[in-house]
Amino acid sequence: MSTSVLALTFFVCALLALTKGLPPPQHRCRCTETVSKEISVHRIMKLEIFPPGAHCKDTEVIATVKFRKEMMLCLNPNEKWVQMIIKRRNLNS
Repeated sequence: MSTSVLALTFFVCALLALTKGLPPPQHRCRCTETVSKEISVHRIMKLEIFPPGAHCKDTEVIATVKFRKEMMLCLNPNEKWVQMIIKRRNLNS
């Protein structure tokens, strides 16, 4: 076996070992459906806003909400009540 083939094999194995534990890149929107029905502000535990980018052309608003159990919901960023919550959270930050 030649030295160059051995070096190439080692390089490929090392590259595979380095990338094996990495999650695949996200190239799609996180939200496939959004909730338009108003949710009480007191139920929203966490609010994440993801601006448009390479992964998705839409602004995504994801709320962690506490009902009977904790769940994540995608909110419609065009709804007035969602815009008010975002504005209120930005003022308190």
